[in-house]
Amino acid sequence: MAQRPTIKTIAKETGLSTATVSKALNASPQVRPRTRDKVLQAAKELGYELNISGVQLRTGKTYQIAMVTVIASPDDDEWAGVGYTQLISGISRAIAHTPYRVVQYQVASFDESFEVIKRIVQNKKADGIIISGTRVNDPRISFMQEKEFPFVTYGTSDASAPHAYVDTDNRRIVTICVDRLLSKGHRRIAMINAREELNYTQNRVEAYTASLSRAGLSFDPSLIAYGRLTPAFGREQLFEMSMFEEPPTAYICANEATAMGVLSGFQVRGMEHGRDAVVIATDDLNVSQYFSPPITTCYLPISKPSETLGQFMLDLIGGEDPKNLQKLFVPDLIERGADTCNLEKQQAQS
Repeated sequence: MAQRPTIKTIAKETGLSTATVSKALNASPQVRPRTRDKVLQAAKELGYELNISGVQLRTGKTYQIAMVTVIASPDDDEWAGVGYTQLISGISRAIAHTPYRVVQYQVASFDESFEVIKRIVQNKKADGIIISGTRVNDPRISFMQEKEFPFVTYGTSDASAPHAYVDTDNRRIVTICVDRLLSKGHRRIAMINAREELNYTQNRVEAYTASLSRAGLSFDPSLIAYGRLTPAFGREQLFEMSMFEEPPTAYICANEATAMGVLSGFQVRGMEHGRDAVVIATDDLNVSQYFSPPITTCYLPISKPSETLGQFMLDLIGGEDPKNLQKLFVPDLIERGADTCNLEKQQAQS
């Protein structure tokens, strides 16, 4: 019977020391990526399996990364854009070469997410935590910083001390969209936004008002809506805003789910995209290429931020300074139409 391969077997196969092989198998940041890949490839070919239980006993680590997410009730059948399974898939790919695995904690509310985080930290149920849905002043962030517990956020915050984060550059996105619409002659631009307490929502509003100000236009708060980003929410806002004395001629939607709802509202109201108003969306899926008509989108593949979240988590656990682990992605603007409409009435009024 063939002997079970060991760290010594891999060391002999690769010509590396047992210490280097051990560090590579345990995802130590001290090992160069090329060396680590060499060790992992040899381990795979030899059929080596890491004894996680033994490693946990020796190191005191759980080799688990907790992903804490607030999700909708299972009774809610409204699509709300990117699913967290896709986010976790990207994180898992980033850590696939390590002993680490993602454990998802699904909760129903922000307060519940905070309680779960407290239990994870206090009971050492994971070596690091990834959270999303960050607020302007997020107490979860303050708590983990106080406890010196490794964490990465999918989203920024106004925390006084720097922390590791990955996010879309929401200010840049909105600036791109508003400036594009202004260049097309639009002056009444609506923005369908996420919940008001979220940090990225506030970033979008700041960029929106700044773009209007540069164009010499005043800010109309009635043109911004806050809520859960579902098709129903998008359609409700279209129904309401299209009845304004001066209705919007353009809608910037925070995701493709709300954009789909706005387009659905067009049909009910007898409106036509490109004649009465236009829609621009921002999202990580690019589903809008299949809308009828396809709409202009600021598109960022979910794989980019999700894999970076995983890598940052590993770097942080390895001792990297959080201030060196901050990344904002700028999506690509995919233009699928002229994004102009009949503005004669609007121009006459202005």
